[in-house]
Amino acid sequence: MQDRQLYQQILGIVSPWFVSRVALDLEAAEVHVYLDHEEEARWSCAECGKTSALHDHQAERTWRHLDTCQYRTVLHADLPRTRRKTPR
Repeated sequence: MQDRQLYQQILGIVSPWFVSRVALDLEAAEVHVYLDHEEEARWSCAECGKTSALHDHQAERTWRHLDTCQYRTVLHADLPRTRRKTPR
């Protein structure tokens, strides 16, 4: 099993998300897990719940996850944004 598949399973990452890369930083004792999403994914509006295609992404965000063995685990993702089609 490859590292990407391993982290996808142990973190419970499901479609449309997937683990695109895993980087081990031995000096800092950290594992960095990079998440990406399928290109054709549809996203729900946080306000009205309607789904639409991707508009753009927010800047990369990071989250601390539970440690992997003795290594700090950090998740990285560019969060998708949609464009509201209806006025507020």
